[in-house]
Amino acid sequence: MVTEQEGALLVRKFTDSKLSGRKLCRENGIKRSTLRYWIERADELANGKEVYFSELVLGGENKC
Repeated sequence: MVTEQEGALLVRKFTDSKLSGRKLCRENGIKRSTLRYWIERADELANGKEVYFSELVLGGENKC
């Protein structure tokens, strides 16, 4: 699994290189879907579209 720090580094490496996505992924041993995920994630963060998750606890029947 790629950490957020590694993902950011991967996107920077891709944008700074003149390599195609396929070639960069092959040279770094990652799936293209991983690169696409981190590119989209970087775009979301740049546009302020950070996603937060919260635990939702639903009340139910009290079992005694």
